[in-house]
Amino acid sequence: MASEKTPNLGLNQIDRTSPKTTYFDLEKYLDENWRSVDKFAGDVNDGVNEIKKRLDTTERKAVALEPGVQIVHAEKAAPFSLTGLSGRTLVNLLGRMGSCETVSEWSSNVAIAIDNNNKTNGSSSFKITLGSVPATASASFLTTPGRKYIAIADVKSGNTSKVAISINGIASAVGNDVNSGSVIAPSVVRFTAKEYFHILTITGTGAAGNTFNMDSVRVYEISDVDYATAASLTPAQAAAKYPYVDSVVPVRNPYAIRYGENLIPPFYEWTRGDRAKVINPYKLETVATVSVDQSNVYVPVAPGTPYILTVKVNGRVTVVEVDDVGGESVVYSTTDNENRVVTVTFTTKTTTMRVRIYATNTGAGTFTLENPMLNIGSTAKPFKPREDSMLALQTDLYADPVTGANADTVFEREGQYFKSKKWHGMTLDGSLPWVYFGLGAGYKGVRVPVSNGFVDSERITKFDGKLVQHVFPLTGPDQSHLSPESGVVGLTISVADSGWADSYEPTQDDIKAYFFGYKAYDANTITPANAQASTTATWNGTGTKYWVQRVGAPNFTQTVPQQAYAGYTPYQLVYQLATPTVEPIVSEGQLSFVEGDNQVELGTGIVVRESVGPKLHTNGFYYINAIAVSGSNTVNTPSRIINIFANNRNDISSWANYTNSSSNGITSELNPSKFNAAASYSITYLMSNPSPAVPFAGSYAANEKTLLSDLVDSIQQNTARVSVLENKKADKDNPAWLTPTLLNGWVVSRPVGIMKDSNGFVHIRGLVVNGLTNGGLTLFTLPQGYRPTNIQGPVSYGYGVNGPVLVQFDIFPDGRVCFGGGGAKDSTSLSLLFPPFLAEQ
Repeated sequence: MASEKTPNLGLNQIDRTSPKTTYFDLEKYLDENWRSVDKFAGDVNDGVNEIKKRLDTTERKAVALEPGVQIVHAEKAAPFSLTGLSGRTLVNLLGRMGSCETVSEWSSNVAIAIDNNNKTNGSSSFKITLGSVPATASASFLTTPGRKYIAIADVKSGNTSKVAISINGIASAVGNDVNSGSVIAPSVVRFTAKEYFHILTITGTGAAGNTFNMDSVRVYEISDVDYATAASLTPAQAAAKYPYVDSVVPVRNPYAIRYGENLIPPFYEWTRGDRAKVINPYKLETVATVSVDQSNVYVPVAPGTPYILTVKVNGRVTVVEVDDVGGESVVYSTTDNENRVVTVTFTTKTTTMRVRIYATNTGAGTFTLENPMLNIGSTAKPFKPREDSMLALQTDLYADPVTGANADTVFEREGQYFKSKKWHGMTLDGSLPWVYFGLGAGYKGVRVPVSNGFVDSERITKFDGKLVQHVFPLTGPDQSHLSPESGVVGLTISVADSGWADSYEPTQDDIKAYFFGYKAYDANTITPANAQASTTATWNGTGTKYWVQRVGAPNFTQTVPQQAYAGYTPYQLVYQLATPTVEPIVSEGQLSFVEGDNQVELGTGIVVRESVGPKLHTNGFYYINAIAVSGSNTVNTPSRIINIFANNRNDISSWANYTNSSSNGITSELNPSKFNAAASYSITYLMSNPSPAVPFAGSYAANEKTLLSDLVDSIQQNTARVSVLENKKADKDNPAWLTPTLLNGWVVSRPVGIMKDSNGFVHIRGLVVNGLTNGGLTLFTLPQGYRPTNIQGPVSYGYGVNGPVLVQFDIFPDGRVCFGGGGAKDSTSLSLLFPPFLAEQ
């Protein structure tokens, strides 16, 4: 019988049935066993040390999240801690004309048409048809000789032979050719400016009748370092680093979303067919006729990454990859009315940005789609609902637009996010205290006060988005300067924009009207349309003054404009602060990772819980952001709706979302049976207006000690914040009564008190005696925050030798509570039980 080994350590045991046991084998029964024991002890020691390290030593794993969709592998399920987020500013020297929405702003040797079907931003691109020569579209922009620039245009060659961007007057400044007829791609050129302005041209080469498209044209001044770096970038990489923006745009409302292990949202968030019905969040039923009824959803994915889809289908399901300009390629599709669990494994292309999954019927009948599960990798995971985590920050983060220096930064302290603010942005409209300060031939100068400004750091854009040049001293139109000594920003306005003749000194009303988007003109001598288009003086101080809208239709008014109008974008000012400040940031959510692979999307433009009022359409349904329903629109055009809340509770499952039109973004529709008239509705969405994105630097806990430490800190911070909120709520629910100081001889008979309730109404109570009662005398003064927005005239009761009388009081906006005369002179005591009134905000 062979010698046996112990079950745990594998030590040799003596075979006592063998004659050989008469002779004791030292090597086998002692040395080998001791070596086994020692190895076991070493393994145990290593394991204990590892556990000790995990429990006694904090360890964090650094992670950098880049703009776009990416896969992040986490060793442990843990929350993400933000350690670095800095601002960035892009200044498109073409202003808003690069969006290719308005043909009149460009010059061309052929006709330019609007194309709503091919675009990379906004609602359209330009479609240009070649004549007998190559077709061109050109625009001029201001530059500074010797400085470096990069220009980019998104183009599609259509059926031309090629399309490229170039800079006139610089022989070497010609971008790469784009010859793809089906996909929009960037043409990029770098150049060093030779003049104070240059002309950019998009050229399509081919035969007469050929067409090409252009969109998202941008020109940025860049630093010498970035200019050298850009030489090694592919056109696609350059376009990603320098995305299109309108005018001057910072990093606006950055966010990071970690999608659930199941990347597919519930059917409530799908675009559903007319006959589709949600049975439960992950079961969709379509009772169809012979016509096609399609339900679909777009899911962001990372390029070059394996995914697997598992779904139970009765009907047809299709998976389509979609690139960054909307080009689609089918990955998989069932070919008939299958009734089974479908499993699809695929690896996304390097150009893929998202996949579209859709279900269709292939005839009449009842079709279902149930428990769709899309996960990272090539191994199917068990079905689970999608559970995302998100960190959203509501703030603008600026930096020097050329060098990136002096950037705003974000930091976290005790669970609250703050911004180290080094730049300040503001809207320059007619509500500001503008001052006229002088003129030159063809322009007027105006000033507006600013605080804490750094000398000559201003960046001002006009109503068309074009940059106002910094010049000192001011010598011409569309120039600006910032003087911290005087505490002002000065800028000049051309006669072509304002209509003011050189001999005319504009009034305060004129300046106010101009910055609300209006141009002055003499209605006796010129029409509104001619006044709007004119580049010479249209008002010299004589005649009948009217104002015409500077942008859009030539609507006019004889009354001094008091506000801007739809379609007009006011001047914008951004300047560096002389002394940086710190301010809190509105944030929502906590980004966390699951153990293993995580799909994370990082971007900008999130709007969190914007208050909305669903409006009733004539069809009986309620809408948010519908063109045909007045008052339903969101502040910004949404490109994606993330959530809808009713009384701060998730209500997205009640709504159907669909693309209403390219100009209005996404519209949400609600069945009237699900509308709560007493609820307060809000919406979280992504803006369609682009802004630059920057990386999130951070870390997560890599062992148990760090997780526990983070948990303790989080509990402590959350407890502190909750207690503050509870105290504030208690103060609001049980407001304190303040005791005013009585004047003119009046003394307390019953306690006098002032209180503001949770709805903002002020209550006054008490009984006073034996004071002076002359009309106009002050009884007491209300503190700030308790004063009315306009003069109030409450009445109270007075008691004199002849019995009770009514006493008139006046409460003024400065807080004085005064006698109004009348029966007060016959009063020896006064009741102060006034009717409540609404306090100032």
